[in-house]
Order: sequence, then C-alpha cells, then structure tokens
Amino acid sequence: MYIENVGEYLKENGIKPSIQRIKIFQYLLDHHTHPTVDDIFRNLSGEIPTLSKTTVYNTLNIFVKSDIVQEIIIEE
Repeated sequence: MYIENVGEYLKENGIKPSIQRIKIFQYLLDHHTHPTVDDIFRNLSGEIPTLSKTTVYNTLNIFVKSDIVQEIIIEE
C-alpha cells in the first residue's frame, strides 16, 4: 500500500495525526514483517526521543479500532 500523505490519510480515518502516529503508521507501511511493539519502539525511539512503548500500544490500538491496520495474534 502506498499513501502519499500519511497525515491526511489518518485525518480521513478520524485519527488526529500526531508526529508519533504518523511515524508509527509510516513504519508499518515500510515494514511488512508484522513488527511487534518492541520492534517499532526500538526502531523509532532514536528518531522520536519522547516515544514510549505505551504510546506505541495505544497508537496501534487506535489504528486497529479504525480498521486501518489488522492485528495479528500469534499464540505459541
């Protein structure tokens, strides 16, 4: 999926486009490996020093509730 303006896409789906939300969504678009919260946090925390794992969890939950991403649960 290619989205030219992530901020506008989030707005169109009823999500306030904060820098953290934009960066997390862009990360998901760029990485099709089903990243974990830890993967996302580890890769973006250097770029966004104020990012926390709680923010990543909350943002992903917002994306799931808005049906712009799909949660994959893998049980071992």
